[in-house]
Amino acid sequence: MLRQGAFLAAMIVLIGAAVAGAAPATLVCDQEPGARLYWVERGFCDLEMNGPEHAQGIIIWNHGINATTEQWRAPTPPAFRLLQARGWDVLILKRNHLGDANVDVALSRTVERTLEEARIQHERGYRRVVLAGQSFGGYVTLEAASRSGDIFAAIAMAPGVRPIGANARLDTSVTERSLRRIKTERVAVVFPKDDALFGNVIRGESANNILAARRLAYLLLDETSGLTGHAGGIGGRFALMYGLCLSEFLAAPALPAGRFTCPPAEEWDAARELLVPSGSTVSVVDDPTSVGTGLAAFTGRWYGVLEDTIVFFGLLEGGGASSPPRSLYRWAAFRIGGGIFDVAVKDGQLGVGFPNGASIVVSPVGGEMVLTWTSADGTRVVNTVLAREKRLPTRSASTGARTSNPLR
Repeated sequence: MLRQGAFLAAMIVLIGAAVAGAAPATLVCDQEPGARLYWVERGFCDLEMNGPEHAQGIIIWNHGINATTEQWRAPTPPAFRLLQARGWDVLILKRNHLGDANVDVALSRTVERTLEEARIQHERGYRRVVLAGQSFGGYVTLEAASRSGDIFAAIAMAPGVRPIGANARLDTSVTERSLRRIKTERVAVVFPKDDALFGNVIRGESANNILAARRLAYLLLDETSGLTGHAGGIGGRFALMYGLCLSEFLAAPALPAGRFTCPPAEEWDAARELLVPSGSTVSVVDDPTSVGTGLAAFTGRWYGVLEDTIVFFGLLEGGGASSPPRSLYRWAAFRIGGGIFDVAVKDGQLGVGFPNGASIVVSPVGGEMVLTWTSADGTRVVNTVLAREKRLPTRSASTGARTSNPLR
């Protein structure tokens, strides 16, 4: 077996050969790294790519770094699924963790590989190239965007590298230097509150001062934005709160220099785009008086976040005295999943079992609706408080009767 040093040397040689190829990779998902330091995959393999001729642009995502953890297995954040659904194509530049032992070398190498991928996508015909990343990937994004004038926008979530040593503090000057030199037309930066990995350092104010002095449009979500924790920008909560805002920021044909203000939006709008099947005629029950005993509280459309996964739940029409009620349950993360399932009613709760052995229970608790997911082996239990869509049932123009709205 090759020793690690020799193995890394061999992989470095292979970088040039991989980059020099005229055609991009096949973009097959869930590849193993093999003897590669870098490779490219589609951000969402269940979504069709729009292609250079039709896409608004392409986004190149860089993931984080965590010692010897296989970070390349981390999924693309669900907010970027919204962007792809709205006309952007999303790629993820994956990095073999065996090449991350020396952070400085990994940074320089990844910046160069990111810029090379941006050049490749420009040559393929994409008019706008956006660089994006989280943590180390955000650090790479800003640094790469400060070295090239061909990048349309940069999106950096909690950018930086974890300091080494028990008493070490994050060197904020690294990110600040990149922000001063960035050459993009637009930049979005996310600094969640209580980022313990980076010592809970407050960075939003200094970033705002730097960006306000630049002649570019910027979206700054700082420690007052309602996002918390180092991963606050990459989960389902960010997608619900700011996914549509990020889309508007990138898609606007022209923006004045200065700080971008998110347009008013409901979280349900993002949840619906992610989870409600386009063109579906499945009807969720809105009218509490149209369902059986014990089901009135569960009518309507409900959504929430289980850890990083956005979920949707709704009772469906069609259940009768001789058949159990049914529900539509869907979830969105790296991929979209879910379907229509029978519902068991017991002790004021609704239960749904899935073919893989996992299950959910939906129950009113203290004036809130709580969804509890349990893994097939029972070792993991995750809860979320569901929010209900604020739309009221419509009334028939001819009879004035309440009707259900088909999912759209």
